[in-house]
Amino acid sequence: MPGSLALDALRRLRRGMAWWALGLVALAALQLGVYPTVRDMSDLSELVRDYPDALKELFGIGDLDYTSAAGYLGTELFGLVVPLLLVIVAVSAGARGFAGEEEQGHLETILTLPVGRRRVVLEGLAAMAAEVAVLGAVLLAALLVGAPLVGMHIASSHLAAAVLAAVLLAIGFGSVAMAVGAATGRRAVATGAAAALALAAYLVDSLGALVPWLHDLGPFTPFHHYAAPEPLRNGASLPHLAALLALTAAGVVAAVVAVDRRDIGT
Repeated sequence: MPGSLALDALRRLRRGMAWWALGLVALAALQLGVYPTVRDMSDLSELVRDYPDALKELFGIGDLDYTSAAGYLGTELFGLVVPLLLVIVAVSAGARGFAGEEEQGHLETILTLPVGRRRVVLEGLAAMAAEVAVLGAVLLAALLVGAPLVGMHIASSHLAAAVLAAVLLAIGFGSVAMAVGAATGRRAVATGAAAALALAAYLVDSLGALVPWLHDLGPFTPFHHYAAPEPLRNGASLPHLAALLALTAAGVVAAVVAVDRRDIGT
């Protein structure tokens, strides 16, 4: 039955997803709880603006007023923490979705059923994307409920745009992990390769303003398309979201091609 493999994967992940969801809610609650204090510190924005440019770029601290809702959330949650956590979830799920099943000996059993290799890959990708999307929805719900309670005024559509960008960014790197896992059959290699690519992309984008030879490479990185539109201030940017989707599409194609070419013993 189409979708059965993805549903089975999600059932097995439900406990881990619950803990991740609780962690994201706790993180949102903590940061929102601090905001009333930060908002009333009139000199804090000037202090943040005086941080060295290298530090601001590395940790995703933009030029927005730190005491504003968009500036505070952009720095404390969406600058680094949220994308980092979602990328970790996606890369882990992507590496586990094919290479993990193969290493555990489950894949050969699955392939003895009337299930094609491509379906295994595509449903593994669907399960990974669904996991990240659910966690993004939980985070968004926590922010939508909590922001008004602490007097944080920010458009719901802007919060949704920021969460959507983080989710698409993570799914893109998760698809890379799936592709590497499909090509190698090794979960550790898939995890390491996708994580290394994510780290390299982040450093190229964050240091581009400081290192001249990296500046021109910034627009080619997924992190640029995640952060550059400043969704907390400006809302969704369709061209940048499309660029993030392109990373996922490339990962899907690479995963399908890789699994078609490999000898898995069936």
